[in-house]
Amino acid sequence: MPSYMIILILAAALVFLFGIALLIRALIEPRLLEVDRALIRIDGESSTVGTSPLLRVAFFSDLHGTGCKVTTRKIIDAIFSQPCDAILFGGDITNSRTDAEDGLAILRAISVLAAKHSVPCYAVRGNHDRFVTAEDFAGAGFRVLKNEFVTISGFSGKEFLLIGMDDSGKKKRAWPGLPESLPIEIPTERRIVLVHNPDYIFTVSDRPEYQIQLSGHLHGGQIFLPFRLEFKLLRHDRLPSEGIIKGPFAKNGVSGYISRGLGCVIVPLRLFSKPQITHIAIG
Repeated sequence: MPSYMIILILAAALVFLFGIALLIRALIEPRLLEVDRALIRIDGESSTVGTSPLLRVAFFSDLHGTGCKVTTRKIIDAIFSQPCDAILFGGDITNSRTDAEDGLAILRAISVLAAKHSVPCYAVRGNHDRFVTAEDFAGAGFRVLKNEFVTISGFSGKEFLLIGMDDSGKKKRAWPGLPESLPIEIPTERRIVLVHNPDYIFTVSDRPEYQIQLSGHLHGGQIFLPFRLEFKLLRHDRLPSEGIIKGPFAKNGVSGYISRGLGCVIVPLRLFSKPQITHIAIG
């Protein structure tokens, strides 16, 4: 056999083995969980608080019902591994109408322990959640915010405004505007928008009425492809075209954070995008 044929066979074998290794990793990764920390700096009072944050939140998103392969015990341990003033869920509890209960059961387990520690739980709906009602969320111990706001307080005693924006669940979303009559006594640097799709940032004017945005939806890509092909071929969100797909970002005067989420959509695979729960310190 010619030497070049041997080289081609060896190269093909290496490519095949590499593909198998990636597939095994993609099958295992949805069951792994990373607990991350993030710091969001805000203007004004942040310089006076030293090393103590004004607000601490545990943030996660995108359960996707049966698409979540992380055990409930791991999720609970991760959320309560650090002190937090509130627990925030960024939407997509389900993949479809039929598996909503799987996601609700996880939220319910979280809220039971949160209640024992007097930690409030809030959520917004994602684009897959149009069949999940406010009563469903309430039954799971989470208050869903639909274009409305609540005040939350940190250990510091400072009040923050949490504004939850609903998701229409349509490919061409009609983005809702912020609620009217936001309390002026809470300044913009202490206003947090919780919204499933981070592209909401494109609705922000030159003088934003909030300075913090927490979102999910993008899954960090879920399955990594070179040159961000997963976004170019499979979806058409705007932020990924700017290279923003996960973690902290800053745009239009707003400091944001995009969770990689916990579950999987369409296929139960993840590649170089492990499930994530993030403890965010603000201040």
